[in-house]
Amino acid sequence: MHKDDFIYNIGRKIAFLRKTKGVSQEELAARCERVVNTISNLERGLGDPKISTLKKIAQSLDVSLLTILDVDDVNSSDYKKSNENTINRIIVLLRKLDENTLHILEKQIEGLCKSKK
Repeated sequence: MHKDDFIYNIGRKIAFLRKTKGVSQEELAARCERVVNTISNLERGLGDPKISTLKKIAQSLDVSLLTILDVDDVNSSDYKKSNENTINRIIVLLRKLDENTLHILEKQIEGLCKSKK
């Protein structure tokens, strides 16, 4: 596993655990005494998280640090189901938008996808 994949998978694991426990990014950030951008970036695999931050996140989510670092199961069906649920919620929201807003959003998503390459 490549280092960046490891960091990315830690982020996915944190997002999964946070959502499973019904905690928002804002709430987790407050519990960890961090800013929301820190949690958001971490969940997207950006940056190099400090062990102290991961420890606070683990404590805030009532899991062990080892649980967060054990990313071998990130591609399990639970994670795939979580992603499917997120996509379905996004689709519901998209259906409420007008055509112009959808077009703008499409361009933003394309930009995000290009920046990930």
